[in-house]
Amino acid sequence: MKGLSVSPTMPDVGAVIRSLLGVLVVAGVALHWAGPTAAIAAAGASAIAGAVALQDSPRGQLRLVVWVTIAMGVAALFAAAAEPYAAVFAVLVALWGFASGMTWAISANAGLVAASAMALLVLTPAADPPWPEAAAAGGLALAGGLGQAALMVVWPRRRRRTQRAALARAYRSLASDARALAADPTASIDPQPLMWLKEAFTLTDAQAARRPLAYRSWYGLPDRIAVTVTAIAGRVPGAPECALVLQAAADVLAAVAAPSPLARRSAGDALDAFDATAATVTGPEAVSVQRLSEQLRDAVALRYGEVTPPPDLPELRRPGLPGEARDMLARIRSHLGWESPVLRHAVRLSLAAAAGALVARFADLGHGYWIPLTVVMVLRPETAHTYTRCVGRVAGNALGIVVAGVVVLTLHPTGLFAAGFAALFLAVTYAVAGFGYMALSAALAAAIVMLVDIGGSADVATISDRLLATLIGGALAVLAHVLLPDHADVRLRQRAGELLKTEIDYAATVIRAYAHEIDKPAEALSAAWERAYRARAAFEAAAGAHAGNDPAFRRWLRAYRTALNVVTASCSALETAIPARPPSGWSMEFLTAVDDYVHVLSGDPAPPGAAWQADMGLLTTATERVRAAVPSSDAATARVLIGELGVITGQLSTLSNGAARLPDNA
Repeated sequence: MKGLSVSPTMPDVGAVIRSLLGVLVVAGVALHWAGPTAAIAAAGASAIAGAVALQDSPRGQLRLVVWVTIAMGVAALFAAAAEPYAAVFAVLVALWGFASGMTWAISANAGLVAASAMALLVLTPAADPPWPEAAAAGGLALAGGLGQAALMVVWPRRRRRTQRAALARAYRSLASDARALAADPTASIDPQPLMWLKEAFTLTDAQAARRPLAYRSWYGLPDRIAVTVTAIAGRVPGAPECALVLQAAADVLAAVAAPSPLARRSAGDALDAFDATAATVTGPEAVSVQRLSEQLRDAVALRYGEVTPPPDLPELRRPGLPGEARDMLARIRSHLGWESPVLRHAVRLSLAAAAGALVARFADLGHGYWIPLTVVMVLRPETAHTYTRCVGRVAGNALGIVVAGVVVLTLHPTGLFAAGFAALFLAVTYAVAGFGYMALSAALAAAIVMLVDIGGSADVATISDRLLATLIGGALAVLAHVLLPDHADVRLRQRAGELLKTEIDYAATVIRAYAHEIDKPAEALSAAWERAYRARAAFEAAAGAHAGNDPAFRRWLRAYRTALNVVTASCSALETAIPARPPSGWSMEFLTAVDDYVHVLSGDPAPPGAAWQADMGLLTTATERVRAAVPSSDAATARVLIGELGVITGQLSTLSNGAARLPDNA
């Protein structure tokens, strides 16, 4: 169930209703055909698969739900069969916990989904007799997840449909505009489809600015193509071959507008034709043509299901399942060193959950499954505020248990009635996901209580048992962190990366407010600054507790603080100089270049176990693009922005590659 925390904000209502209806239908079918044990497994698997289906993913969402469903079926099968045997079940929990912890090496979402499967493992009741009922639990869990996959196909998300339509419209418009510019260089790009595209991706998603670069490329790339096409059109009178380039680009854009398996080869042929035409351009305009070539390749790659362009784009080959499996295994192997926070998290999760399963069995505690379940819900491979977040999640669990317990004592829901309350609390989970981990834990714990109570009702003693088990599980989680903390050097590096990321988020907010009119700018800037301030306090605490007092460490600490102070000063200067209203004379090319800089500056989230760093290659290129696009009107205001961007980029270069890098032996 922990995978429900994957989605950071409330998805669109239609998609949530779709997911919850799937849970109710599966619970009803399982209750009718196989009983409460299978109903708990099936409804839990359906809820997890539904949460995964609500994620925004650039590609492979249906395939991801199917693979998650298979994992849920296996977890339910093994749990129902092994749960009657204490030692066997504890070993199963330990092995699954270690594997679940190591999946954080792949990505944070993969780690949360694996933890969800582990939560289902410890939740599924014992089957009696073991194998027929265990097989039913596993089979119905599989059916529950596949039901969510089927709902994705027949009832696609409204926002997803809107985004696909906006993408098709934007690329069709760009193709038409490119042909018009080839015939008449005085023509212009129609900005309306590009504006609709950006609104489709951002106005319905409060977290769009924090999405990975691959996600933001969906709506940012057409803007960049429009700027490049306009620049090439300005060369047409003196370089007639540029008109042919625009015509060839229009063919590619038309193929991108409506991707399909039949058009896949046409897109490759159009790119071949474009490359042949682009090779004839040798003058100063060749730089713009080369940039357009790269952008068109990115557009084709994204629209035909690739996050990054493959080596042989005209054939549009995918790595396939074997290639993806090799990549995942390589990431996991890279974290098998004892200093890795991912490996230490896996060991903590494995040992604490297995110990919790044994305590639950031999302590004769009612609803003892809450001990290992709390361990699963509390532990993360985190370095910042570890104990605070552990205690906060345990407190959230306790609050959710009490709230759900009051509902149970008052209404005594069982069967499908209890499943309905579970779906209701799942809806609350989605609604409060953006309010912090305590609220999320409370809603999720309440949903789990109702899910388990499909087979019966509870009393006051049951609520007390659940609270006691939750406290024991929380104590085991904290104890695991105390006995096996992260390596001191790794912790300091990650705290440094967290501080750098919050400073960059503050800088991105300031730059966005300088160039655009944003809602409640004072509140947005204040919130970004407060996050950076808290991260700086955590970093200073980690630096003060660090044992490395050699000269190299002191030089690193001094250089790191100096560079961050310069970044903060630049942000403060920009914040002070923010115009009352964004300048109206800035060109689309300049604003697009600034937006690109902000997107690259924000970067992708750091992989679990790694400190965040800026991509200096992309950031340097984005900085030069802003400088090259300086507008003729309101140039003084623009130069203030360009100057501070240069300072920020320079300091980030120092932090990423220069003297401010933490020495390995610090």
